[in-house]
Amino acid sequence: MSLANEYYETYRPQIALYESAERYLKNVLQGHFDAKKLPPITKWKAECDKLTAERNRLNREYVSLKNDTAAVEKIRSNVYDIISEERRRTQPQRTQDMER
Repeated sequence: MSLANEYYETYRPQIALYESAERYLKNVLQGHFDAKKLPPITKWKAECDKLTAERNRLNREYVSLKNDTAAVEKIRSNVYDIISEERRRTQPQRTQDMER
Protein backbone atom coordinates (compact mmCIF):
# COMPACT_ATOMS: atom_id res chain seq x y z
CA MET A 1 0.00 0.00 0.00
CA SER A 2 1.40 3.41 -0.91
CA LEU A 3 1.88 6.17 1.62
CA ALA A 4 -1.00 8.22 0.14
CA ASN A 5 -3.42 5.28 0.34
CA GLU A 6 -2.30 4.51 3.88
CA TYR A 7 -2.89 8.15 4.89
CA TYR A 8 -6.32 8.15 3.23
CA GLU A 9 -7.34 4.93 4.98
CA THR A 10 -6.13 6.25 8.35
CA TYR A 11 -8.11 9.48 8.06
CA ARG A 12 -11.07 8.24 6.00
CA PRO A 13 -13.79 9.42 8.48
CA GLN A 14 -12.32 12.92 8.76
CA ILE A 15 -11.87 13.19 4.98
CA ALA A 16 -15.45 12.06 4.41
CA LEU A 17 -16.73 14.70 6.86
CA TYR A 18 -14.65 17.38 5.16
CA GLU A 19 -15.91 16.43 1.69
CA SER A 20 -19.50 16.34 2.93
CA ALA A 21 -19.15 19.79 4.52
CA GLU A 22 -17.55 21.12 1.35
CA ARG A 23 -20.45 19.87 -0.79
CA TYR A 24 -22.99 21.30 1.63
CA LEU A 25 -21.33 24.71 1.73
CA LYS A 26 -21.04 24.87 -2.05
CA ASN A 27 -24.77 24.14 -2.37
CA VAL A 28 -25.69 26.69 0.28
CA LEU A 29 -23.44 29.41 -1.09
CA GLN A 30 -24.61 28.88 -4.64
CA GLY A 31 -28.20 29.20 -3.51
CA HIS A 32 -27.62 32.53 -1.75
CA PHE A 33 -24.99 34.25 -3.84
CA ASP A 34 -24.17 34.88 -7.43
CA ALA A 35 -21.60 32.24 -8.40
CA LYS A 36 -19.49 34.94 -10.10
CA LYS A 37 -19.29 37.11 -6.98
CA LEU A 38 -17.56 36.46 -3.71
CA PRO A 39 -19.66 36.10 -0.58
CA PRO A 40 -20.13 39.39 1.32
CA ILE A 41 -17.13 38.96 3.59
CA THR A 42 -17.27 42.60 4.73
CA LYS A 43 -20.86 42.15 5.95
CA TRP A 44 -19.89 38.97 7.76
CA LYS A 45 -16.92 40.72 9.34
CA ALA A 46 -19.10 43.65 10.45
CA GLU A 47 -21.66 41.25 11.93
CA CYS A 48 -18.89 39.31 13.66
CA ASP A 49 -17.46 42.53 15.14
CA LYS A 50 -20.93 43.61 16.30
CA LEU A 51 -21.65 40.25 17.90
CA THR A 52 -18.22 40.15 19.52
CA ALA A 53 -18.77 43.59 21.04
CA GLU A 54 -22.18 42.49 22.33
CA ARG A 55 -20.70 39.31 23.79
CA ASN A 56 -17.99 41.33 25.54
CA ARG A 57 -20.58 43.76 26.94
CA LEU A 58 -22.73 40.89 28.20
CA ASN A 59 -19.69 39.19 29.71
CA ARG A 60 -18.75 42.37 31.61
CA GLU A 61 -22.34 42.64 32.84
CA TYR A 62 -22.27 38.98 33.92
CA VAL A 63 -19.02 39.42 35.85
CA SER A 64 -20.39 42.53 37.55
CA LEU A 65 -23.59 40.73 38.57
CA LYS A 66 -21.60 37.74 39.74
CA ASN A 67 -19.43 39.96 41.96
CA ASP A 68 -22.50 41.78 43.31
CA THR A 69 -24.17 38.46 44.10
CA ALA A 70 -21.08 37.22 45.92
CA ALA A 71 -20.99 40.42 48.00
CA VAL A 72 -24.69 40.11 48.88
CA GLU A 73 -24.23 36.46 49.84
CA LYS A 74 -21.33 37.39 52.11
CA ILE A 75 -23.44 40.09 53.79
CA ARG A 76 -26.34 37.64 54.20
CA SER A 77 -24.04 35.08 55.75
CA ASN A 78 -22.60 37.64 58.18
CA VAL A 79 -26.08 38.79 59.19
CA TYR A 80 -27.15 35.20 59.90
CA ASP A 81 -23.97 34.68 61.93
CA ILE A 82 -24.70 37.79 64.00
CA ILE A 83 -28.34 36.78 64.55
CA SER A 84 -27.27 33.29 65.57
CA GLU A 85 -24.72 34.67 68.04
CA GLU A 86 -27.32 37.03 69.53
CA ARG A 87 -29.77 34.16 70.00
CA ARG A 88 -27.14 32.12 71.80
CA ARG A 89 -26.43 35.03 74.15
CA THR A 90 -30.06 35.73 74.97
CA GLN A 91 -31.15 32.12 75.52
CA PRO A 92 -30.93 30.95 79.09
CA GLN A 93 -27.98 28.73 79.74
CA ARG A 94 -28.90 25.26 80.83
CA THR A 95 -26.98 24.01 83.75
CA GLN A 96 -26.83 20.56 85.19
CA ASP A 97 -29.10 21.62 88.04
CA MET A 98 -31.85 22.70 85.64
CA GLU A 99 -31.91 19.35 83.89
CA ARG A 100 -32.49 17.30 87.06
